[in-house]
Amino acid sequence: MIDTSKLKGPLGMSILSIALLLVLGIIGISSIVSPLLGSSNATAISTTSNTLLKQHETYIAMDIARFNGRSAFYKPIRIAVPLPPPPPPIEDDTPKVPDTIIEQGPPPAPANYMGPALIAIIDDEAWFKGSGTGPDAVLRIKIGEESQGIKVISTAGPSLVTVEHRRGTYSILLFESAEDFFREEPLPPTSNDFLQEVQG
Repeated sequence: MIDTSKLKGPLGMSILSIALLLVLGIIGISSIVSPLLGSSNATAISTTSNTLLKQHETYIAMDIARFNGRSAFYKPIRIAVPLPPPPPPIEDDTPKVPDTIIEQGPPPAPANYMGPALIAIIDDEAWFKGSGTGPDAVLRIKIGEESQGIKVISTAGPSLVTVEHRRGTYSILLFESAEDFFREEPLPPTSNDFLQEVQG
């Protein structure tokens, strides 16, 4: 059997000091080795964060595209009907006279608005469908500003914007706001012939 009285003396103090030195040695070695192991962990963490950031940007672009596709204020882009091919030229045997040079100005503005579709109107800012994805999927233009050939002149919320595009001025409706369920003429008044006087 171990004599407990000996452990209380110098032998016990020696065993305790040896155990303490072993613990401090293990802590020191781990502090020296941990930076070497941490560099590989940092590379793995940076690679993982870059992958997550790219995935986040993809999800944002997908959410914006889904919102634009199912919004109540989205108007589909009009597809222009292709023009018929020109007729073949008719050969003329008459001698050609040199044409006089006629200066022509710029072509006239289109009769209808041909720019990007209007998506929303918020205060003095009009939102149009952009040509890109992600942040470029929405084109935001305030009154007086011009971007991609569109200049916003005025907004009349919630459904009307006046813009300049291709040397023309156009009023664009976001949605129809007619309220046909209100009658222009009121109903005729009802008569009270069915009431009778009762003497009491």
